[in-house]
Amino acid sequence: MKYEFHALYDFASAESLVQQETIAFLSGLEARPPKALSRFLEVGDQVVRAGLLAQALATPHKELARVGRGPGRKPGGLLSLYRSKEYRRLLESRIKTLSSLGLATSPPDPAAFPPGSWNVQFTFTLQKPYFSRDDTDFYVLENPVKKEWAFKVPYVAPTQWKGALRAAMVRRLADGKESLEPSEFARRRLCLSLLFGGEKGEEVEDLVIPAGYLDRAGGAEAARLYRKMMKKYFHGRDDEDLPHLAGRLHFYPTYFDRLDLELINPHPRDTGAGERPVYFECVPAGVEGTFALFYVPFESSGGSEAEIRKEALEDLQMVAEGIRLMMTVYGFGARTSSGFGAAEERVKNGLCRIGDLELEFCSLSELVKEVGKND
Repeated sequence: MKYEFHALYDFASAESLVQQETIAFLSGLEARPPKALSRFLEVGDQVVRAGLLAQALATPHKELARVGRGPGRKPGGLLSLYRSKEYRRLLESRIKTLSSLGLATSPPDPAAFPPGSWNVQFTFTLQKPYFSRDDTDFYVLENPVKKEWAFKVPYVAPTQWKGALRAAMVRRLADGKESLEPSEFARRRLCLSLLFGGEKGEEVEDLVIPAGYLDRAGGAEAARLYRKMMKKYFHGRDDEDLPHLAGRLHFYPTYFDRLDLELINPHPRDTGAGERPVYFECVPAGVEGTFALFYVPFESSGGSEAEIRKEALEDLQMVAEGIRLMMTVYGFGARTSSGFGAAEERVKNGLCRIGDLELEFCSLSELVKEVGKND
């Protein structure tokens, strides 16, 4: 369907001047398209216009469709569209629509779930731009931010949050291995598996992340004890494979109401001068988003209710520290090694609910502290 749509609203096959005028219209710099392509007036949705700019890849005006006519001049192309009030209002409207459909961040009340259930929710502010990678195959930029498939709102998918938080907690465990006995390392590794689900790489002895990586980090004895603990927890025999399991944590999407472009210009070591600037789509610093997760101990060790609640609080303390590290230290999304994808320490509307108990917090460090008081 998308190829038929581009065929209906085609400007790539027009002459050069018409192409430039159409790009200016799609970018919001001109009120009307060129007369030869007056049907483009039917396209009033800014998100659809951004998609149509991808046709510029087949013309000599690719940079015009991305940022306009160059440094020092008025922004144009996709950059102008993203910075317009109309585009932001459209994203805000679509996020409200997602919320009205029950697709926004909204974990359920843990009091209605088994003992030990809890949730954490807060609104964070990006300290650095957020990058990710979309799965679209036709876009004016090579590096678009991931967007919700139907509404085209930039977002962090639940699976992305799960991967980022797991990576942060695995890294914290590996970094602290020197101070842990093999049995304690194995116990904490078991906790991570119960929180996030079985480790990838177990079946094929993969030496990447997380199974092989944690085997090497903790050592052979810790790896042996971890597998023994896993089988004992699920009442398995020593000669059986490790059980397949889903984690106790359930994540929710985070939507953003703004997009922008970042210019990254790699500099070769020999010349020290960048020659091929690369434009990355991003969610800029200062934008707010809501993070939420929900914990349900649907499988437990079979102990008493008091023991289940104690285990749930221990998990909460681990997860709270992991969230703080992910948000403020390690980052989330792409290009985190360059410092991107970090959030501010202070948050808004922070709330942690454990059964009937509610804990409010104004910073991620406060979340860790408040949870520790109730452990």
